[in-house]
Amino acid sequence: MRFEQPPPEPLAGALGFLLSWNGQRIARRFAEALQQVGLRPPHFGVMRVVAAQPGRTQQELVAGAMIDASSMVKVIDELEELGLAERRVDPDDRRKRTVWLTHDGHDALERAMTIAQRVSDEVFAPLSDRERETLRKLLRKLAGGPPSQAGEHEQGRGGHGQRRDRSETAPG
Repeated sequence: MRFEQPPPEPLAGALGFLLSWNGQRIARRFAEALQQVGLRPPHFGVMRVVAAQPGRTQQELVAGAMIDASSMVKVIDELEELGLAERRVDPDDRRKRTVWLTHDGHDALERAMTIAQRVSDEVFAPLSDRERETLRKLLRKLAGGPPSQAGEHEQGRGGHGQRRDRSETAPG
């Protein structure tokens, strides 16, 4: 699909098409930008969830990352190969493994979040802060969720959270 120019009429008048086109355009730009730090969007998503919930089992992370269990295993395998995450034996149930970001993982996530913020700022540059917030609320409503979360507005224009305390990392 071409993204250099906006879609022509009558496509530009079709709300569903515009949502899909913009979603694909943004996803492509984000994926291309993440290549700068050697990551793919699934890496970024899983790393965000692990950083927000360090020490969770893979099964617990599946729901939070909105990917299937086999994809989660593959992504965590890749993150381990890159030295960005590690699995540890769960002290409460030795059959389970918990997932942690390494120090390098936190550093990579911080760089990726900077990239995500830059892409977000570029993509949403035509919108005012008020329009961005309205768009966020409307998209959350369409997704069936609440219009906003507590503290979401303070996370910056792109909606990205802050870095976790390094005490919650694996050695790396």
